[in-house]
Amino acid sequence: MELKKSTQKRNKLLSAALDVFSVYGFNGASLDEIAQLAHMHKSNIFYYYENKEALYVEVLMSVLQKWIEPLQLFESGLAPEEILTQYITQKIEFSKTNPKASKLFALEIIQGAPYIQTVLKGSIKKHVKRKLKVLQQWQAEGKMAAHIDPELFVLNLWSITQSYADFDAQFAAILGKTLRNRSFHQRAIQHTVAMLLHGSLTSPAHEE
Repeated sequence: MELKKSTQKRNKLLSAALDVFSVYGFNGASLDEIAQLAHMHKSNIFYYYENKEALYVEVLMSVLQKWIEPLQLFESGLAPEEILTQYITQKIEFSKTNPKASKLFALEIIQGAPYIQTVLKGSIKKHVKRKLKVLQQWQAEGKMAAHIDPELFVLNLWSITQSYADFDAQFAAILGKTLRNRSFHQRAIQHTVAMLLHGSLTSPAHEE
């Protein structure tokens, strides 16, 4: 019972930390504000984490874990168009349901990724390299256009799908819509799938 209660408090703390860090970043965030949002005394934070940096890194790692999960699709053995369609859909869905997580990751990257540089150069890079081999295999089999740069294609996939969360204020100001609008959510998925599949794959289903 005590373990369950402790886990619940920890999860509440992580949720509050995400709320604050996603708005102010690491430097601007206050442990006082996080504690207040989590409905706990500031001193209780140190029961779970040594300092603010440890809490921040834990939140970031939680975000990264969810962020890379859809990449497993590339090793599913499905057809390229099915993999890309599912991947794009899941990434945009993540942007819709986890906008704060997406914005926190963007803030960290904009600042030069000081707290996750090692992870990006390590495990994330290894994940990407394995997926690049799949894209290169598609090209070797004539399923992906030869002019496509696999490395840039992966980065483009990330930037396009994440933009719906990271720049939602821009979408709201210019289009009057964000992913919270159901019809725009579907429109975003359909457009992104059509654009990326038509521009990269060579299967008959995507030829003019």
